[in-house]
Amino acid sequence: MGMKREAVQEERQRTKERDHNNIEVEPTSSSNTDMPVELILRAENKADAIKTEQQYIEQRHPQHTVGAICQATDKQLIQLVEWAKHIPHFKNLPLGDQVLLLRAGWNELMIAAFSHRSISVKDGIVLATGLTVDRDSAHQAGVEAIFDRVLTELVAKMRDMGMDRTELGCLRTIILFNPGSKGLQSVNEVQVLRDKVYVALEEYCRTTHPEEPGRFAKLLLRLPSLRSIGLKCLEHLFFYKLIGDSPIDTFLMEVLESSSHDVQVAT
Repeated sequence: MGMKREAVQEERQRTKERDHNNIEVEPTSSSNTDMPVELILRAENKADAIKTEQQYIEQRHPQHTVGAICQATDKQLIQLVEWAKHIPHFKNLPLGDQVLLLRAGWNELMIAAFSHRSISVKDGIVLATGLTVDRDSAHQAGVEAIFDRVLTELVAKMRDMGMDRTELGCLRTIILFNPGSKGLQSVNEVQVLRDKVYVALEEYCRTTHPEEPGRFAKLLLRLPSLRSIGLKCLEHLFFYKLIGDSPIDTFLMEVLESSSHDVQVAT
């Protein structure tokens, strides 16, 4: 009950910045044009549409689980950058801030994605490459405890409440727009964007699930679990090694700059 109050209290803090609305947005049919949930869902779908050469590998390969996790991490980082570029207003932030936001949230964003991807699988986690990791494979890789937490605190909860992809996308966008990211220059702008996502998600829940007045708070309760599991994943090297010997921020910068003609710095 205390966690629920905390989640609702965090959501209510969005009202502090409601009048600070200096970022232009694209008009859509959404009832909330500041942060259209249609565009957030589109970003989720575009990221999923990215094909990799590993998409059709064998579904179970337990003897190479750690390597498979590393390979999936590489591919999902690329998907993650493409996803972020389609999130409303992200490309309007300075390139340096884009990198900082992705670096601060990449592990939680990826965990949220593969957790939701796994809701139709029994006792397994589906990685970005299509590989399904089961408990035996996780045990061999030394990450059984984290594996079980993902299944019980994320996958099962998402499945039980019937979390849809729009709700997933909104939660991931809340994680992305983290004004507490170290070194961030556009702190106020990012806070405003996060507040807008809260508003959009609350309105979406109210519209699509009027019979569940507590659904919005229930969704927000997945964020502390994502944060905690994300920290444990880093601590136990769940993602092991990222992009060869390249630091993650270097990799993110390279991917973002590879389509620099699409990146617009806010004016």
